[in-house]
Amino acid sequence: MYEKVIYSAVLLILAIAVSYFNRLKAEKDLIVGGIRAAIQLVIIGYILHYIFDLNKLWAQLLLLFVMSLIAAHTAKGRAKEVKNAGLFSFIGIVCGTTVSIGLLLAVGFIKPEPKFLIPLGGMVIGNTMTASALALDRFHSELKSNLPKILFALSLGMSTSDASVFYVRKSIKAAMTPIINTLKIVGIIQLPGAMTGMLIAGASPMKAAMFQLVIMYMIASAVSIGSSVALLIARKKLFYKDITVNI
Repeated sequence: MYEKVIYSAVLLILAIAVSYFNRLKAEKDLIVGGIRAAIQLVIIGYILHYIFDLNKLWAQLLLLFVMSLIAAHTAKGRAKEVKNAGLFSFIGIVCGTTVSIGLLLAVGFIKPEPKFLIPLGGMVIGNTMTASALALDRFHSELKSNLPKILFALSLGMSTSDASVFYVRKSIKAAMTPIINTLKIVGIIQLPGAMTGMLIAGASPMKAAMFQLVIMYMIASAVSIGSSVALLIARKKLFYKDITVNI
């Protein structure tokens, strides 16, 4: 098993070669990324092995909490110009994850077991992180580009909500675009990871398809909730007493 994984490194070498011959200057990033991916996956493998053996809900929730913190920190790096982007993203991630995973637990679709909570939680957290960062970055850009219009609207007595509602909608829609596009092509152009994994594990194609469908709906819910929460909190901080914009 381990030897086959080592052999698969040839695929990464091919990517490095393509970068080198096309003078993309991405060789270093590919090498560092490949090494980091290997180290990170080995570490998480050991952690999951321990959590699966422990089979305690508190341990699962603790891991999801740590994953959310790391995701928020990553989102902060992607939305660099937004002050406290990490905090806004963290709140959005927690809200989106709690609602989507909580609903599946409530209806009994999944059980509070590591084999369900950890992988599904990871999918939700990762997608919500990307959406939150995208929404915050887009909103900041919209405010910066349309600052004169917004200030003029505020000077006429419009509230923060009214002056920025158009840009909030555009930003949230932009954050949701990736998952919307995925929903349109899933099963036609690509087979998502969860479905592929179940098929490899021997599950029936129909069962794998239905499980993947629920996951896609779960991610769509988490992304919409998480990006909206993060952005609405950020809006309150970016505006000062309905007078000016802190960008």
